[in-house]
Amino acid sequence: MKSLKKCTGLITSAVLAGSMLASCGNTRYGLVVDNEEIKAGVFIFYTITSYYDATQIVAQNGTDVTNVKNVENAVIDGISSTEWIQNKATEYCEDFVAVNKKFDEIGAQLTVEEIDEIEATKAYFIETNADLLKNNGVGEESLQQVIEYDYKWKYVFDHYYGFESENGMSEDELKDYYEENNARVKYLEISLKDTEGNLLKGTEKSEVIKMANDYAKRINEKSSVMNKLYEMNEVIDDYNEYVEEKKAEAAAAKGSTTAVTTTTTAVTQSGNITTTTTTYPYKNEVIVNRVTETTPAVTEKAEQNPAGEAQTTTTAPANTMNYFPSKKTNEHIFTNAKMGVAEVIEEAEYVYVILKADIRERMTAEDLWNESKIESLQLENYEDDFADFLDTITNQYEVKKNKSSYKRYSPFKLDLEVKN
Repeated sequence: MKSLKKCTGLITSAVLAGSMLASCGNTRYGLVVDNEEIKAGVFIFYTITSYYDATQIVAQNGTDVTNVKNVENAVIDGISSTEWIQNKATEYCEDFVAVNKKFDEIGAQLTVEEIDEIEATKAYFIETNADLLKNNGVGEESLQQVIEYDYKWKYVFDHYYGFESENGMSEDELKDYYEENNARVKYLEISLKDTEGNLLKGTEKSEVIKMANDYAKRINEKSSVMNKLYEMNEVIDDYNEYVEEKKAEAAAAKGSTTAVTTTTTAVTQSGNITTTTTTYPYKNEVIVNRVTETTPAVTEKAEQNPAGEAQTTTTAPANTMNYFPSKKTNEHIFTNAKMGVAEVIEEAEYVYVILKADIRERMTAEDLWNESKIESLQLENYEDDFADFLDTITNQYEVKKNKSSYKRYSPFKLDLEVKN
């Protein structure tokens, strides 16, 4: 199954596209797909894109992919990296044709604003990557085609899998999906280890757990959820002061004036979360993803919060179970946690004070329910389906490879160094 991503990301990573400025013989085109010639520059773009796809696979076993030779000598899916890359580039070109045909078929048109954006993007890449483009013999016409493709891809995707489309969810259904799989949480993580990293026992452990319960009681004494959220911030600040005091005491006990590192931490960034950094009501909040055996952690795109301050995203490796803050606590948040009530969850090494709030309150166009979030959720649900849909189209195409172009523009004959 192909998983064809939006081309903006591909351009950003590969920064390559274009038609040959000086063609030679029949290498002015790379291949013919369904009777349509693919310009050499477009073929080169997807060859470079496929090279970076290959580096991600090769890097999984620890190979240093900054050394191009290591990628060139690799074997992927039982074939040489060169063959794998060119096969992948061919698939990209097939989808390129399918999307362009569907774009015309559904009667879509780029807006004036989109055309301006495309021109600006093209100008930016020409200005910032002139040498690299020149080294690979790429030109403006193909560069424009692959940038346009990004927009056309979205039009076709939305037509089949967007709101109220034949196959997609309605906006209300997508909101329900998001709410079911994400939680708005403030939490405090308290270590059950001493400054040496040893697990606490007996009275020392009991005192820490009592402290967590006292924090929860203090929060729950507030009359409204809003005030509880405020109080949670105060609790986190108080706990941070407590940690600093313990560090100072440990340093003094050792006769040192140097701060001692402790494993006890306050709100930490871990797992697949988005940490906000605004003033109330979003200070110290995280959006926690539900993690199950069939739905491992999903990467979220960093966004801007209402105050214009950057949010931070921590991502997990693909296809890994990335429970946050931990498996037990993550499951509690989505199965038993009471909305607007501070609760204490004790585990082997940590005790958590958790406060779950209504995520719907933040699902506005200015905050979590913005265009970027909607797009990422739709892709999360339907990108593979859309790839399968394109497969049903491209499987019917006749593909004629230009052997001269595949030889001349073999991936490891190209300039593969992307300079930032």
